[in-house]
Amino acid sequence: MTDRIVRPLLALVFVFVLAGAAADGAAAFNDQQAAQFLSDLQERAAAELSDGSISDDVKEERFRSLFNQSFDVPAIGRFVLGRYWRGASPQDRDAFLNVFEDVIVQRFLPLLTENTDRRFVIGTITPIKDRDDMAFINSQVPRAEGEPYKVSWRVREKEGRFKILDIRAEGVSMAQTLRSEYGTVIKRNGGKLNALTEALREKVAGGAFAPRQ
Repeated sequence: MTDRIVRPLLALVFVFVLAGAAADGAAAFNDQQAAQFLSDLQERAAAELSDGSISDDVKEERFRSLFNQSFDVPAIGRFVLGRYWRGASPQDRDAFLNVFEDVIVQRFLPLLTENTDRRFVIGTITPIKDRDDMAFINSQVPRAEGEPYKVSWRVREKEGRFKILDIRAEGVSMAQTLRSEYGTVIKRNGGKLNALTEALREKVAGGAFAPRQ
């Protein structure tokens, strides 16, 4: 699936959550609470981003807050960078995570504010083998014409709190896609994480991740 198709699709669902890494000794996954978590979050997102009276700066601030509360950004960073995360300094990791957040905000906030009237419908919850603290929550996002989009959320529960590890839109994993894209850039630049960070920073400054009109 091309980015032209995937990006608007993920924009409809991205605001609702992402995140976390595995934890030892986690309690059994609570399906009902996890489903309620997603329902509550999408309502909060719609309420906070659809207010036409607030400025773009305030919307961005609210989106960043939702993102950081719902996403375990370091865990996402560890996964999408893979072995390059392990070899990076704390300073390089922090620099990447900061610009990664800017990429997400620039790419998805404009699209999200235009689609806050969409609501996904939660379906089945599928346990993840050998992980009693994680599950896939399947859902559908309705569209004006044709079949609804199928979206699967990989959710983790830790001490009664929920995070999402990944979003799979029509079978396309956001985390896996980013891991492939970013790994290619780093490898092309001699395994240096700061090369990716600088490339992303330049693109953000130029508005390269903003949705095309």
